[in-house]
Amino acid sequence: MKLSGFARLLSAAVLSSWTTFAAAAVCNVPSAPHPTIQEAVDDVGCTEVVIAAGTYVESVSIDRSLTVSGASTTGTTIEGRLAVTGAATAVSLNDLTIDASAPSAAGCFAEALDVTGGAGVTSNALVVVNGDGDACLIFEDGFETGNTTAWSGTSP
Repeated sequence: MKLSGFARLLSAAVLSSWTTFAAAAVCNVPSAPHPTIQEAVDDVGCTEVVIAAGTYVESVSIDRSLTVSGASTTGTTIEGRLAVTGAATAVSLNDLTIDASAPSAAGCFAEALDVTGGAGVTSNALVVVNGDGDACLIFEDGFETGNTTAWSGTSP
């Protein structure tokens, strides 16, 4: 069967749309292929990362366009920092909390959400809790004064 020029053009457009749609993948965390958020973010086959309800003690770096969604702001919490970088990077963050103030936060960060290098972030139902800036103190008054008589409440 021979297709007319219009039919060939239409079938090419449908095939192109189907290929684009088929390439989009939702990756769930935790799952066997993606036990951590960072592993799902690093998988270039994932166009959307869906995080189950729970607390995830990890810091995450995103340098590509991606959608990251949780169960809710009270149900899904990343205890650590989320860094988004890159001029062509557009990230959508939905239904989650990023908390750098938690004692178990992965790392020592004053800013829970760090967007640099011209990256763009959009959000819907996002809570960001910055650290107090003292997350890395070992001694009550820090390393600067050398007073080692009292321990702080947090350590890296």
